[in-house]
Amino acid sequence: MKEYYKHPRLYLKDPIAENVELPLSAEQVHYLKNVLRKGVGDFVRLFNGKDGEWVARITGLEKKGGLVKTESQLRAQGAVTQRIHLFFAPIRKQRLDILIEKAVELGVSEFHPIITHRTENRKLNIERLSAQIFEAAEQCERLELPVLHEAADLPRVLRAARPFPLLACLERDNAVPLTAQDFSAAFGFLIGPEGGFDDEEIAMIRASGAKAVSLGEAVLRAETAAIACLSFAKLSTAEA
Repeated sequence: MKEYYKHPRLYLKDPIAENVELPLSAEQVHYLKNVLRKGVGDFVRLFNGKDGEWVARITGLEKKGGLVKTESQLRAQGAVTQRIHLFFAPIRKQRLDILIEKAVELGVSEFHPIITHRTENRKLNIERLSAQIFEAAEQCERLELPVLHEAADLPRVLRAARPFPLLACLERDNAVPLTAQDFSAAFGFLIGPEGGFDDEEIAMIRASGAKAVSLGEAVLRAETAAIACLSFAKLSTAEA
């Protein structure tokens, strides 16, 4: 089956099983036909976040949509062994794009947008962010699809019951360095907005029981902080 891994990988919402014909969207047809120069008879890989990964043959590519027919399963879905929650204050568009893409690549399981006093981007396009998540999962070979939650304000997030520890990145507030012992089967990172959390929010975060952690002496941009903490978690988990 190794030769199939060179073929394009597409996300579909439909259930996937052996020997079934599935529809492609107009956007997927455009991508296959005009960007990749694929045609009827060529192979693609399919996943939906639930049924593993499958190889399928293109059976139709029309302007308004296409069809593929599944042949065999390449990878079973498997159990998720670690869930990483990312609580983040939405930032400006280009930087948010980077945050979402890299967080998917680095294993985030659930995205939790939070509204803080200094949050600049308060009107999220959930549909657009979801599409970015699907595209990033396509590219990085993930089977599991991260969950995107609706935005909520910081006090509401901190008041909610959490069955996992929350690690708040507070570089300026007597925080302790991250260690491999901070990571368990489920945990969350809390990343602030551009300009950081204000004093009232920092007090609220500490009172909530979250652990204040530092990512080093430098004050990082929000998207860089997310990449840094997720990278450390990924490396620490891999070495455990």
